[in-house]
Amino acid sequence: MKNIRSEAKSTIVDYINEYYGDYNAIPSVRDIAAGTGISVSTVHRCLRDMKENGELEYNGRRSVSTLRINMEQIHHPVAVLGYVACGEGQEETEEVIEYIRMPESLIGKGEFFALIAKGESMIDAGIAPGDYVIIRKQNTADIGDIVVALDQGVNNLKALGFSKKRGRYFLRSCNEDREQYRDIYPEDLRIQGVAVCVSKKLRKVDVDI
Repeated sequence: MKNIRSEAKSTIVDYINEYYGDYNAIPSVRDIAAGTGISVSTVHRCLRDMKENGELEYNGRRSVSTLRINMEQIHHPVAVLGYVACGEGQEETEEVIEYIRMPESLIGKGEFFALIAKGESMIDAGIAPGDYVIIRKQNTADIGDIVVALDQGVNNLKALGFSKKRGRYFLRSCNEDREQYRDIYPEDLRIQGVAVCVSKKLRKVDVDI
């Protein structure tokens, strides 16, 4: 019986997490029962047991919060500071045009800002024009990181590299067109931050036959 109850609890928690992910809402006890095939009374009992064991928060009504939901509900307000060129750089600006909220479970801890990508030089890294690029503020980066780098007052969104032959850092586009998007060897390289994720709006797909 203990194993059956344990299996039911796992099924209930999984259902709550999936429901929250799909609808950004908490399912009622009857929703959980209908979705899992577990009786309403057993769902109540399992929720009470898990509350007593500190496995989740439950107030006896439609208010359940699992460990996963608690993590996802921690959000950071991220200031969008305009656009960043993915092709040729553009002058540094810092004007907040809007705020977006990003979950800590996705971007981690730290201080963040966002820039809207312009140009197609980073499309092979999954960054398309119009995408919101979330940047963690820091002045250091590892080779291979996608960085916002300031060189002579101009910002660029590029991958950071290092040439052993030249003994210098360089900024590389992520686009197969190497003639158009050549490596940049900055004279005065300053890292503004490292890209941690991209938020984008999905576009319609051409399904014509």
